[in-house]
Amino acid sequence: MRGARPPKLSNERRGGSRTEGPANSWNDHDHDDKEEAALRLAERTRRLALGLLAALVVARAFWPSEPNLKEGAGAGLVWVVAVFLVGGMALLPSLVTGKFAFRWAPTDAAVIVLTALVAISSRRGVDWRIAINLAWEWVALGIVYLLLRILPRTRGESSALALAFAATAAAVAAYGLFQGAVELPELQNAYRRDPARILAEMKIEPGTPAQQAFESRLIGSNEVYSTFGLPNSLAGFLVGPLVLVLGLALQNLARSGDRGSRWGSLVMAAPPTLLILVCLTLTKSRSAWLGLLVASAILAWRSRRLLPRREFVGLLVAGAVVVVGLTAAGLATKRLDPQVLTQSSMSMRYRLEYWRGAWGVISEGAPSFARALGTYTFWAGVGPGNFGSHYLLHKLPQSSEEIQDPHNLFFEVWATAGVWALIALLTALGSALWFLLKPVADATAEPEPASPDDLPGRSTWLVFAAGMGWVMVILLGRMNLFQDDLLPRWLILGFAWLLAALLLAPLWRRSPMPSFVFGAAAAAIVINLLAAGGIGIPTVALGLWSLIALGLNQRENALSGRLRTVESRLPAFALGVVGAAVAGTFVGYTVPFWQSEAEIAKAEEFIAHRPPDFEKAENAYVRAEQLDHYNARAWVGHAYLQFLAWQSRGAKPEDLRWKTILIQMTKAVEPPRSPDSWTLHSERAGMTRMLLNRVASTLSPRETIQMQAKIVEATRTASRLYPTNAMLRARLAEASAEVSMFKDAVKEADEALRLDVLLAPHPDKRLPAAVRKQLQEKKSEWAEKAKQGGLPATP
Repeated sequence: MRGARPPKLSNERRGGSRTEGPANSWNDHDHDDKEEAALRLAERTRRLALGLLAALVVARAFWPSEPNLKEGAGAGLVWVVAVFLVGGMALLPSLVTGKFAFRWAPTDAAVIVLTALVAISSRRGVDWRIAINLAWEWVALGIVYLLLRILPRTRGESSALALAFAATAAAVAAYGLFQGAVELPELQNAYRRDPARILAEMKIEPGTPAQQAFESRLIGSNEVYSTFGLPNSLAGFLVGPLVLVLGLALQNLARSGDRGSRWGSLVMAAPPTLLILVCLTLTKSRSAWLGLLVASAILAWRSRRLLPRREFVGLLVAGAVVVVGLTAAGLATKRLDPQVLTQSSMSMRYRLEYWRGAWGVISEGAPSFARALGTYTFWAGVGPGNFGSHYLLHKLPQSSEEIQDPHNLFFEVWATAGVWALIALLTALGSALWFLLKPVADATAEPEPASPDDLPGRSTWLVFAAGMGWVMVILLGRMNLFQDDLLPRWLILGFAWLLAALLLAPLWRRSPMPSFVFGAAAAAIVINLLAAGGIGIPTVALGLWSLIALGLNQRENALSGRLRTVESRLPAFALGVVGAAVAGTFVGYTVPFWQSEAEIAKAEEFIAHRPPDFEKAENAYVRAEQLDHYNARAWVGHAYLQFLAWQSRGAKPEDLRWKTILIQMTKAVEPPRSPDSWTLHSERAGMTRMLLNRVASTLSPRETIQMQAKIVEATRTASRLYPTNAMLRARLAEASAEVSMFKDAVKEADEALRLDVLLAPHPDKRLPAAVRKQLQEKKSEWAEKAKQGGLPATP
């Protein structure tokens, strides 16, 4: 044949031991085997990362979600570390195979920008330790969102994650019902028998407004809150998964040709669905109920053509009957009360008061919108976890409580990280709802006929991995199950999760879940957050962003859900470099906090010894102060340690240890710790007064006046940080009169009495009757002395 090359001689004919042809074949086989081994390793690593991610999502709902600002809001940092590790593991398959798989949509970019802006705003936080700890939680939530977009490969895996999420909601609801039926009545009875012990355990000072608020919540209400700190937070977590189950139930009714029994799967799914619905009802969260109503309307509208009219109308009637039945049962058992509906206008009035105060934070005192545009807070925010202290400066006198967030997700993000973060949030939610709720050309075209990979049947391993979050929470939450009655809670959560997953699985196996169901669930959460707030609470936010990510994954026929591949290691390498930088920054900022907290824990253990070891406790507090200059808890704890040690020596005035108490209290409120904490300034004033009462007999008149001036300074600082606090004003009036600042005393007494009248609807915020009477009696005396002379009033 013309142009053909003659066959090559074998190595054997050349005197070699092997032919060239088989050698090439063996090399090709070796190459194929190595590539196949790399692919297997990459797939196993991806599955491991996805399973760990599912367990982390489940585990986060099983311990308290609201950050404890008094302890630095650092309880979730161990979970953040776990998220970082899973994120690093998720990059390994791309580095092994040289292929980077990802999904991308405008929503993803908006979430990244939002997370970055909130993290940057932490530098604005006056209480920087709280700000940076909460910023890391935001970063972890952003990473979880991106991992949920990248790691699942099929609609079946995304559906399995949704099933795990629904089972988690059922487990949390089961514990909520146990709490309402058993734990809360026991706690109420225990408080009635021995209120002092319960207040001591809760670290609440008797006779304070905090005690009145605690009693009002414990005795005067019966809302359940499960593993959350507030009923509204629990409702925000439950409403999304409930919509998922309802939407999938409608989908199953419309698809009679799918595998399995329609009615059998619905009957099995009914108990966990009813469990979530009952618990949601008992939270008394009107905003969550409204979100459920709107989501149900979306589901009904999208399903109107998928079901025969008779079945559709029957479902509407059945839903109405269930709602009416639950309401009647709640009223009959007194778990619900008519005020839930009749006082809706009052609740809305409170929200308007919160939002007016939140606008004051955003505009930072600017009297008009035009001037507000020029304020730095308008553009950059106050930082995570710092809204509460700023809000008190703008709180309306008649407003009911000291809130930590504006009870509106848009105001919350705006006040936290500025207007650009608000735009990013609007873009993320708007684009997500557009993609998820956007109708397809044919109402019956979504979802497509189910293939095995579309259903979670082949992803049972992922559901099992998610269930391991029940075990993981012990490690991440550092829980001692044999302390504080945690064992019953843990067992209820675990068994309820397993049972809910088993009962919901047949419903999930029949057909893939359409993306508009995820859109309806996200809409329900957003509506709840419009009036309840909580976008900064990790578990609530995790529910919102997770459902959005999984919903976008379901739209494989659109750009937002299509899995793309880049034949390069560069994207994974670049992400690895960025991740390493983020992780290094995390270690640099967080390890000192952990070390400081560990020393504080040691100090508290030494104090708890019988007899206390004050020397070792003091050394531990000193190390805590040196390790983390931002952690005010070390200085406050050190101050109270000095007080206890002084008392143990007889509290003698000549023992000058008492002076170190005031030094430590002053350092606790110095920058960069907690200069805007009105409570610490108030405690400083109270401690100074107590010490003055004990050592006054040994002080010179000058030293006495100096201590009285410190009381005035600390109380004035606290009242300026919280100007609508009537009790602070009353204390400032008394302290001012003691140093002959009678004009100030009269002014503060007038303001205290004015605020007391405005606070008439909130008895727990009003002045005690004895204080009110004393102010009224002394005011005229102070006014007369002010005419005779005295120090000039402060500006």
